[in-house]
Amino acid sequence: MIIKLSVVAPAYNETGNLTPFCQKVKTALKRITPDFEIIIVDDGSTDNSLELLEKIKQSTAELKVIRLRRRSGQTAALMAGFSLAKKEIVVVLDADLQQDPEDIKKLITPIINGKADVVSGQRQKRQHSLSVRMIAMVEKWLNGWILNVKLNDTAVSPNAYKKECLKDLDLYGEMHRFLVPILYWRGFKIVEVNVPHYPRHAGKSKYKPNKAIRGFLDLIIIKFWQDYSSRPIHIFGTIGLWLIFLSLALGLEEAIRKLFFHLSIYNRTLPLLAAFLGIVGIQFLVFGILADILVKIYYQGKSTYQIEKIIQ
Repeated sequence: MIIKLSVVAPAYNETGNLTPFCQKVKTALKRITPDFEIIIVDDGSTDNSLELLEKIKQSTAELKVIRLRRRSGQTAALMAGFSLAKKEIVVVLDADLQQDPEDIKKLITPIINGKADVVSGQRQKRQHSLSVRMIAMVEKWLNGWILNVKLNDTAVSPNAYKKECLKDLDLYGEMHRFLVPILYWRGFKIVEVNVPHYPRHAGKSKYKPNKAIRGFLDLIIIKFWQDYSSRPIHIFGTIGLWLIFLSLALGLEEAIRKLFFHLSIYNRTLPLLAAFLGIVGIQFLVFGILADILVKIYYQGKSTYQIEKIIQ
């Protein structure tokens, strides 16, 4: 059986890495299969990356280049690469050569053997700065706590994916870092393999710690979509009912105070708080109903489940 491979690599201002990266990927893939493609997504680079890639293309027929009009981020670059990938297995690597293309075989082996749909590369002895490693530790903890995904390294690369796993994805913002948890949530089999991590071959890291804040906000959206995308009334309705219950409890306490103990409720804040909580609770209920209607409109003609196989 001939293995069909696509390698997707986002790149931004990586002129010092593109030539050796393409050479190493091509060499590694030729040892695995004759049927492969290399997709470099130039994320609006401001150096001469595009000119260099056009030059590399002349000697590398398997190379495909996507040029984004402006810098759009790694998530957008990956989505562009996935849309162009045509082979059965898609491998994602960083173009900075911190990941060895020779590990491609290790990444795809569990998929070929039928043991996994997604193979997540667990980077050993990471060569990133201390701040990046600390952020990664927090992300790992949040993924386990909020998304209930028990993986050691949930980064998007170096990973291998069955092409079918990448269908119907709609990632934006900084959601690329949650691709593996999303696929886990969808029911695909995830396997981790250890891969080495190397210092940068050339250039500087483009990662900025403030992206972690945007990533956390995207994590909240993913959690909501994971648990309540089909029935938002469950979360908004629950909040609304609790607020109404609290409003009624406070109102009852104040009524008992006035009617049975003849104590003044004049200038007390609890009656106002009870009224406020009741109004907000009703608003949450109404918002949940409206959100439920919108979700039903969204899912018309779409399915809320995925079929792995049908046996007839």
